[in-house]
Amino acid sequence: MRCNRLRWALPLALFAAAGCTDPSSTNPDDSAEDLGEAEQAQVVCAKGETVPGIDVSVWQQDVNWNAVAGDGIKFAISRASYGTSKDTYFDQNWQGMKDAGLIRGAYQYWLPSKDPIAQAQAMLDIVGPYQPGDLPPVVDVEQTDGLGPAEITNRLKQWVDHVEAAIGRKPIIYSGKYFWQDNVKSDAFVEYPLWIPNYSLDCPDLPTGYWNDWHFFQYTSSGSVNGVSGNVDRNDFNGSLADLVAFAKGGPTYGAKFVSQSFPYAADGSVIMLAGQSVEVSLEMKNTGSEPWDENTRLATTEPRDRKSVFAGPEWPGPNRYAQVEGTVLPGETYTFKWTMHAPKVSGVYAEHMGLVQEGVAWFSDAGNLGPPDGQLQGVFTVIRTDEVGSDYFPIGGDPTKPRPDDNNNNNGNDPDPDAAGGCTVSYPSNSPAPLSIPLALGSLALVFASRRRKREDRISRR
Repeated sequence: MRCNRLRWALPLALFAAAGCTDPSSTNPDDSAEDLGEAEQAQVVCAKGETVPGIDVSVWQQDVNWNAVAGDGIKFAISRASYGTSKDTYFDQNWQGMKDAGLIRGAYQYWLPSKDPIAQAQAMLDIVGPYQPGDLPPVVDVEQTDGLGPAEITNRLKQWVDHVEAAIGRKPIIYSGKYFWQDNVKSDAFVEYPLWIPNYSLDCPDLPTGYWNDWHFFQYTSSGSVNGVSGNVDRNDFNGSLADLVAFAKGGPTYGAKFVSQSFPYAADGSVIMLAGQSVEVSLEMKNTGSEPWDENTRLATTEPRDRKSVFAGPEWPGPNRYAQVEGTVLPGETYTFKWTMHAPKVSGVYAEHMGLVQEGVAWFSDAGNLGPPDGQLQGVFTVIRTDEVGSDYFPIGGDPTKPRPDDNNNNNGNDPDPDAAGGCTVSYPSNSPAPLSIPLALGSLALVFASRRRKREDRISRR
């Protein structure tokens, strides 16, 4: 945007031009702006995390967007036009931002005295078809062209209505506190995302009596970023990167990050269970998405999705759902899923893969969401029968992952439907050291059983 941004170094909001107004403009309002005076402050700080970004125009000329991205910048907004006049650097900026993997946006420096529909259509034509993942178009409202608040409001409403009808999303409004209060004076746009410039405070001062929150905060016009020669406007997005992705996508995102689990990692070993035994386990996850979790957020079977687990119990939400959220888990909070694994009567080594799903909406691993991938969360469970310890089935010191004589004939019609095993496997992950440790565990079980038999015989002999 123009370098003569809004500055509030004094209570009366004195403003000085930075000497880089648009060369195509002859309007005196382009070199100075009467920002007016605010009656009271409405300072609103970020709700938590923020994401760094920049905005550019012809003034920055050639930008090395890969260097910008390498400097930690996550989003960028490029000027598309000054009124209906296209910014000569827009095309290369637009493509460069995308190629560098940045979330991108475009703004138009709006001229109130010019045809609002013509300007809105010029913005749409220059940017091209709106793509989910790009930020909504921005209208930069910071000059009056000699018009009063009522006429500015009427013309701005035409612009935003035209753009919103074309892309199905509300455009972003860029304007300063004092300019809006003194020259627009309208609450007709408070449902539109606000981009607020404010250079003298750590938290932006919003137009009093209008917006209660902000999406973007432009906090300096003299920032420095790798890949940009000279000064550049620096901005923060109000939220996490997941929030920004969701905002750009135009919908919610679901995501979770692993925190801890009560059972061994698949690569470290397995849980040894006796046939018919029940074991309580837990998995703690952090909500990294933009949407809260609720009772429809569930830990589900994967590999393949929705397979029936042979460890399911009647208390599970379903044979393919281990557990569900109780209450509400806000973004940034953690939640511990707790459930009981009920060992089947069929001996074997089972790999249980799991993932998160928002029932009726999306899997967390779907494109556009933040994961985890379907195959990432896993537990391995080795099920044995007591009569197999020390036998030909599981000889002490033997390898329980090898086939047993009656592998195909050992459920006696009493075990769960064999089809319920779904994607479960009886082969241990190839990169796991567990087959070396399981025989030791089985040997320990054999000693426990022998000890119990001796105690029982001792009690009988005393009678």
